[in-house]
Amino acid sequence: MTERTMRRYTNLASVLHILDNRCLTLLSQETWDDRNDTFFMSEYRQLKGVKTVLAICTADRDETYHWQVFLRGADDVCIEFDRERLLAAA
Repeated sequence: MTERTMRRYTNLASVLHILDNRCLTLLSQETWDDRNDTFFMSEYRQLKGVKTVLAICTADRDETYHWQVFLRGADDVCIEFDRERLLAAA
């Protein structure tokens, strides 16, 4: 992985959906394992006065935590995105 890439850890079905629809699905943090992320996204939602905040988790550094938390099956996948293009699309 280079500084120009962002990783998304997911399963094969999600990658096929991304490729088929040429879009990413944003998720509610309510089901996330990381209670820290859940807390701060909830705080952000309240601060902005909006009903929902959706996000997608990506990594820009080498790490193993996401493999352990999000991937548990035979169809585990890591997909890499061009960082600049991903952020420009947001």
